Amino acid sequence: MKKGFFLFLAISLMTVSLFAQAKTGALRIVLDAGHGGYDFGIISGDVKEKDISLGLTKDLGAILSKKGKKVFLTRKVDQYISLIDRINLVNQKSPEVFISIHSSMSENFVLYSPEFEEQGSDEIVDLYSLSSRQKKYIGKSKALSDCIGEAIKGEFKVDVIRREMFLPVLNSANAPSVLIELPSPKFVVYDQQMRARLVNSIINGIAAYEY
Repeated sequence: MKKGFFLFLAISLMTVSLFAQAKTGALRIVLDAGHGGYDFGIISGDVKEKDISLGLTKDLGAILSKKGKKVFLTRKVDQYISLIDRINLVNQKSPEVFISIHSSMSENFVLYSPEFEEQGSDEIVDLYSLSSRQKKYIGKSKALSDCIGEAIKGEFKVDVIRREMFLPVLNSANAPSVLIELPSPKFVVYDQQMRARLVNSIINGIAAYEY
């Protein structure tokens, strides 16, 4: 009887251990800082979208790396990268999560997940290879968006708008994907403290999605 109990206990502990290993594995994440180079994105006074997205992306990548994640950035400096090159950079890394960071002219946080349109033209479907790429990740992309959205909502005590939209940079990704659109610098000061809060909330969202 005792021997059977200890065997059951050993198997149970082994199962828990294997489950924990699977959950704490080195998730592969690609982070995309929107715009760059001569593509400024939106401009508010002296603040440019390309700089906001790059600063936050680098901070986020550094913390995720410290937590054991395998992180890749589509750009690490202020440089222009074409849409096609971004898409290729993302898919070359075979990520398990893809996050693109932008800002807007509004005061809201908006999270976009991909929308698949069966009615799209043959040219669009061929160009972005939707049938073999994002279509199979639509559900996971929405789940990722929901998890990050809830984490941001909890941190900043604001409503987070979530939308599904056909966006080439998302729909072309071979991974669960989300685009985070931050409030305009007219409404938010993106200083070190603010970036730290944003990084913390996004990481909490990724953790919730991962588990």
